[in-house]
Amino acid sequence: MRFFPSTLCQVLLGGALLAAGCGDPSPEAAKKRLAEKNLPVDASTLMAKTKEGKAGEKDAKLLAVAGADPNARQANGMTALMSAAFNGQLDAAEALIQRGADVNATASGFTALRLAVERGDKPIVRLLLKHGAKPNLKPDGAPSALEKAQQLKDPEIAELLAKVAS
Repeated sequence: MRFFPSTLCQVLLGGALLAAGCGDPSPEAAKKRLAEKNLPVDASTLMAKTKEGKAGEKDAKLLAVAGADPNARQANGMTALMSAAFNGQLDAAEALIQRGADVNATASGFTALRLAVERGDKPIVRLLLKHGAKPNLKPDGAPSALEKAQQLKDPEIAELLAKVAS
């Protein structure tokens, strides 16, 4: 019997598809896994999990896949994507973007891209740029992500941003 990778992952993981390289689970499988953990599929749970760094990343990704609002905001305006970017959650950020998160949303002078730049997180910077994040965006007159990279003297990130900005 010949297995295709996704079929093999389903057999090995009972359909949850949570192992690396197995892709995203179905929304139904994600909801089931979250129910097993007693985690409701809602914006407040998503925001809480994106704040937990790597420890909350798998759950944040599951919440995005299960249908939590990808543009959820905290009281201060920070979005789930901004929180994932700030806390180094690459997989969660990608899941949020794939489900419609606004890569150029702003809050208090920040964007997800600027937060990733401040963190020095090149993979998240690349992901956001790939999905249309604007390196020259200056929310509320704050420095843009490109300006911040130049201020932080991070030539690799500054070069990535400058290529897109031109």
